[in-house]
Amino acid sequence: MTIEDIIETLEKTDMPDGRIDAFITCAFMLKQFRPAEPKDFDGPRDYLPSSIRSEHGFLMARPFTRDVNHAIDLCREIRPDATWHLARGRQTPEDLLYGAQLREAAEGASVLGEAESNHAALALTLAALRAHVRQEGEKTPRA
Repeated sequence: MTIEDIIETLEKTDMPDGRIDAFITCAFMLKQFRPAEPKDFDGPRDYLPSSIRSEHGFLMARPFTRDVNHAIDLCREIRPDATWHLARGRQTPEDLLYGAQLREAAEGASVLGEAESNHAALALTLAALRAHVRQEGEKTPRA
């Protein structure tokens, strides 16, 4: 699953997701690993579901979409040079409750990534992932 796939999945949901947390953990923190796949069970690796699941998803997966403190850690991992902002509030009952942004640290600097969700951690995680995609896009040479 690519970062773009993760973003697309998070855009379609409004609930924390332990499986997505596992993909994010492997993409940024434990790059030498991958999340367990269904075919890993009762096969050559002989994983048991109870040995890799935890209260927030998969073993070693940090709960980025569920816990604001972990989402903040992800922001710092992705863009240590940026500031993050998280706000709560809505103008109409249909609006999403939380808005998050990663911004360049300089005053008046541009928004690097932003997102909205009814879950604070999910909004901040999605904003961080969008900032990462933007940063990677800026590294790609243009023709």
